[in-house]
Amino acid sequence: MVIVRTRKKIRYRGLATVEVALVLPMLFLITMGAIRYGWLFLKTQQITNAARIGARIAIRPDAINDDVYDAIDNLFAPERAQISGYTVTFFETREVDGVLDLVEIDDISGLEMGVPITVKVTVPCSNVDIMHIKMFTGLEPDDWDLGASTTMAKEGF
Repeated sequence: MVIVRTRKKIRYRGLATVEVALVLPMLFLITMGAIRYGWLFLKTQQITNAARIGARIAIRPDAINDDVYDAIDNLFAPERAQISGYTVTFFETREVDGVLDLVEIDDISGLEMGVPITVKVTVPCSNVDIMHIKMFTGLEPDDWDLGASTTMAKEGF
């Protein structure tokens, strides 16, 4: 006598749907985070470039504050970087109590040749963020400031 065993067929009909339901939200979050990080990285590079160009203009012998503001306005124009709400701050490197320190100055036109000038550009992150949604509590860049500074020595003759 021969005994024939039959196996029950295992059904996986809903398994793929459950896997997609579990993996797709995580994949979506990772993708959106990568896009957001890339966008903020691009904007940080544009801000760094603006600080560099602002410093190059500020070190000229005939430079005034408005020249630097105009150059940065031109870089951040709507047809270019589309950045608004930024602040530009000028610093002079001075020796204070035997230590070199950055001291904020109002006017760059009266500085002597060879004096290091620092141009700092700061932008609230909420002004450049591509996604204004809360993804992770406490890790949101809304309260952050993106900024860059460049130091160069004043030119002259």
